[in-house]
Amino acid sequence: MTRQHRSRLVLTRRGFLQGAAAAGIGGGLLSGCGDDDDSSGGSGGGGAGGGDIPSARIGYVTPRTGPLAPFGEADSFVLAAMADRYGDAIEIIDRDSESDAGRAGEVAQELISEGVDIMLVSSTPDTTVPVASACDLGEIPCISTVAPWQPHYLGTGGELGPDVEEPEQASAYNWHFFWGLEDVIENFIALWEQAGVAKVVGGLWPNDPDGNAWSDANVGFPPALEAAGFTVVDPGRFPLDTQDFSSQIDQFRDAGVTIVSGVVPPPTFANFQSQAIQQGYAPPVVTVAKALLFPSAVESFPRGDGLSTEVWWTERHPFTSSLTGQTAAELAAAFEEETGNQPTQPLGFAHALFEVALDALTRAGSADVDAVSEALDATDLATVVGPIDFSSGPVPHFSKTPLVAGQWVEGQQYPLELAINVNAQLPDLPVDGQIQPIA
Repeated sequence: MTRQHRSRLVLTRRGFLQGAAAAGIGGGLLSGCGDDDDSSGGSGGGGAGGGDIPSARIGYVTPRTGPLAPFGEADSFVLAAMADRYGDAIEIIDRDSESDAGRAGEVAQELISEGVDIMLVSSTPDTTVPVASACDLGEIPCISTVAPWQPHYLGTGGELGPDVEEPEQASAYNWHFFWGLEDVIENFIALWEQAGVAKVVGGLWPNDPDGNAWSDANVGFPPALEAAGFTVVDPGRFPLDTQDFSSQIDQFRDAGVTIVSGVVPPPTFANFQSQAIQQGYAPPVVTVAKALLFPSAVESFPRGDGLSTEVWWTERHPFTSSLTGQTAAELAAAFEEETGNQPTQPLGFAHALFEVALDALTRAGSADVDAVSEALDATDLATVVGPIDFSSGPVPHFSKTPLVAGQWVEGQQYPLELAINVNAQLPDLPVDGQIQPIA
């Protein structure tokens, strides 16, 4: 059975939703109507090139459960929308990584053995790295996102450092788009300069791919912050399941830390903040990546108002989908109408994964590995998260997206909403004012 002519399961969106409701499941196979001989894509529509989308099976791996589950909050909406619109051409087989790196690798291998033509993966290096590595071994094109480029690149075999003049391609089968540590460092420093507090930063950098990269002595936060005049207090790496943060809190208090930063999942930060409150430690600025991205998480913390974070995407971003023609605002509004929930940042990037994949498939004219790979190499696409051009770097097969920063404040429509405070990388996105120290 060839890659282009395997049998396909006919399943409409309505049938899937009814079946899923009856079975009590949330993941699985999403496809539209089609038959074995329909390889042209029919009314599946065209990508950026305006042609038909060829028949293809697409694997999709994200964390839907576990501590990273907020990253997958928009998945059901995006997967259903893609199946509804393009299901006569594509099948989407989605898997939950369960917020576990080992599980992410396992489900990727399962999908490869099931014959997917292309893999999409998102949400932290713990998910993207093992999936991309499995695709490299299986020689399956993999498009990844929502992981800073350095930890993803290093995790998939790339090398960085003062002795590396020109970084080489890490994987022949992986294409990645997102921002990098240099971008989040730039945005965080700009936030903290606005706050006007003492330049003493305490780092919550765990012993995981993100934490190790963010604390790295060459490419991480410490050298950049020290060069900008900040004092860095680093208590060292810690397991993500740490239950007692007394040591970190004591060190921060003793050193006069006014800015707590780091990169941890929501449950880990909730634990830290609860203990800090109990122990009377209240820094005026708390800017933590990953944990503070999602409204559902921030609203659940003991004190969400005033927390600050990097901002990858909002309904106000000045970008439009190459697939649907929806602006960021229209995509967010559709999500709100369908789910009744506040839009979440991964929404735009989950949608953009399909923009890139379907654009490449359309230009390739088939799901052939070499054709798709060549099409991905040539990608230069305006998406709902910004332009994606895999020839632009900073390393081969990577493309950066713009990053801004903001603070959670009392909202007009929702309890807490993100105010934009720093927009140097995206000046077309208006700012709402300067960050305010937490009262």
